[in-house]
Amino acid sequence: MAGEFEYLMSISESLEAGKWVAIIGNEVIAMGDSGKSVFEVAKKAHPKREPLIMRVPDNSIMLL
Repeated sequence: MAGEFEYLMSISESLEAGKWVAIIGNEVIAMGDSGKSVFEVAKKAHPKREPLIMRVPDNSIMLL
């Protein structure tokens, strides 16, 4: 899961704030307004993998 988080951080500025994303490996599998629907799309596409699901924060809020 660390790889997915690193990938998310590398593309975070190109993602729309407030949207939910599902990432597996170095690929955005799904993006949308609902965490549940994003998870369902990701699990349907990759049933044996665990996606990283996260709501994209506003860049002014993102602190690491």
